[in-house]
Amino acid sequence: MMDAKVFVQCLLNLSEQASNLACLVRDDEQLNERLTASKSKRMNGEADFKTLADVLIQCTFSHGLKSKFPNHQINVRGEEDGKFPSEDGKQVILEITDDVQNTRNLLGKVLNDKSIVEKLSGAVHKHIEVHDDLVNKVAGVHLPDVLNVWIDPIDSTKSFIKGGESLESVTVLVGVHHEGVPIVGVMTYPFSKQQIWGVCFEGSCVTSVPKPVVNSMIKTVFVSNLETEQNRDKLRSQGYQVETPTGAGFKLGGIILGTASFYYVSKKSTYQWDTCGPHAIIRAMGGEVVHISTPDTAIFYNDSMEPNEGFVAYLDRQGAEKLLESLK
Repeated sequence: MMDAKVFVQCLLNLSEQASNLACLVRDDEQLNERLTASKSKRMNGEADFKTLADVLIQCTFSHGLKSKFPNHQINVRGEEDGKFPSEDGKQVILEITDDVQNTRNLLGKVLNDKSIVEKLSGAVHKHIEVHDDLVNKVAGVHLPDVLNVWIDPIDSTKSFIKGGESLESVTVLVGVHHEGVPIVGVMTYPFSKQQIWGVCFEGSCVTSVPKPVVNSMIKTVFVSNLETEQNRDKLRSQGYQVETPTGAGFKLGGIILGTASFYYVSKKSTYQWDTCGPHAIIRAMGGEVVHISTPDTAIFYNDSMEPNEGFVAYLDRQGAEKLLESLK
């Protein structure tokens, strides 16, 4: 068995390292533009993109976890595939090891600029220690030897590319699930320097976030920009305030931090890497993320790359039931 304190501390350190990588790439406008590649289109037909920061963060996370816990089975999956195109269009597989020179060589295949290669390599191999006394609260909580990890290295990539105020919605999401249930989550906001986490396993529920006081007078609902106008009008007619901030991670973070009461998604527009980490934190706070079609059933996690069915995320179960009733 694995001590949760050691594991969460490792996730916090790696998440902060990921945050630094994201900021390093984004601080250089020309670098950010050069290190952006097109992906296949999303389900709604919109263009999708990835940045070198996305790929580097996921690869660094995977290597960091496996090297820290060599005797445990930690299965890391994420939104990205570890590949990034070189300047001549060839796909380079960025497989990170303990060897800094190996990282330089791989990045050298993507970039011709030695100074940038050196800067990024240094960030990939820089150890960062996060100090959070609350981690002591999960000491003695024993996690299983087999853990499944979902990573969204940069959630809201469009906002990351756009920059400016949009960067506030960018998050690094890490979720750990066991037998389909999210048990550990870490969310990092690189550009507002905030980190939140939660553990919910075998009766132990600990989070770094104080549970917001549920105020029945505050009924803000976050929805996707793909949500139907009919559903938005129904919600407004019932007295809800409907808002559409960018990023699934940011919207789920709104439930955790108390800026919204609910996050309602009726269409297939999110994935397991979007929801797993925030879902674990929400569970640690006594809330849940459940399917709209079967409100007694929470999102179940596996290694599927298929999108999530419609769901509602909440801390107030009775309020969520009332919301779903208003949309019937």
